[in-house]
Amino acid sequence: MTVAVIGLGIMGGAYCRNLIRAGETVLGVDPSQIGRQALLEAGGRVFETPGKWIADCDAVILALASPQALFSVCNVLSELLRAGQIVIETGTFSLEDKQAARAVLERSGVDVLDCPVSGTGAQAADADLVMMASGDEDAIVRAVPLLEKFTRLVMNVGAFGNGTKLKFVANHAVAVHNVAAAETLSYCDALGLDRETVYQLLSSGAGQSRMSDLRMPMMMTGVYEPPTASLRMFEKDLRIIGNDIAAKGVSAPLFEASRSIYENALRELPEGLDTASVFEVYRARAGKN
Repeated sequence: MTVAVIGLGIMGGAYCRNLIRAGETVLGVDPSQIGRQALLEAGGRVFETPGKWIADCDAVILALASPQALFSVCNVLSELLRAGQIVIETGTFSLEDKQAARAVLERSGVDVLDCPVSGTGAQAADADLVMMASGDEDAIVRAVPLLEKFTRLVMNVGAFGNGTKLKFVANHAVAVHNVAAAETLSYCDALGLDRETVYQLLSSGAGQSRMSDLRMPMMMTGVYEPPTASLRMFEKDLRIIGNDIAAKGVSAPLFEASRSIYENALRELPEGLDTASVFEVYRARAGKN
């Protein structure tokens, strides 16, 4: 298959590399020279902007960072795509933004799927993502063989928008569990325990969580670059989820407490650090430099 991937950041770049390893032809689009160069070295073809060539692709994957980028790209694509193509939107945006993007794209007669993923950049590199695919049933069935080449699991979750709702739930849990890992490690230090021993216990005992497994090693070493998900990027996700929680009138004190830790980290630390760096907020409160 020939696949276009628009957005060659942490996630989009990982999609591309896994698709190339699976034998697919990948055409990548990004205004960033860094993203294009990385894909070129991996064996893909690169472009700064979409062109007429995109109508010849079997599928188009969107991995964009902001609603502004999403709408800009969708307006361009609506003039270039052909009826019957599948567009797979994988970003984390509000449901309203997803629906508006679909409305723009469907002018071309394409099938638009809402397919956010659960997993970090490191997991994306290893094709260890869970994708929540929502939209037209037939389009999902046609897309799954492709999606399985850069994910661990593709869940067919029904109507368009259900993927985004599940992504909110997943990221709510990620936000809380990441902070829980930082708080647990801080408590470990206060008790004078060996960090490796605590990590081994948590990774195999009843307190195990995927976020602890993935992020506690970063907290233990204090190395937060390159990020698997940056503080700035995750702030956008937290804002979207927080707005949705407020709109639904849901009581979420754990989320709000966790969110305040991320806000402190973003004020006190470089925004490009991995979200594991929330541990540094605890270190600062404990008076450790």
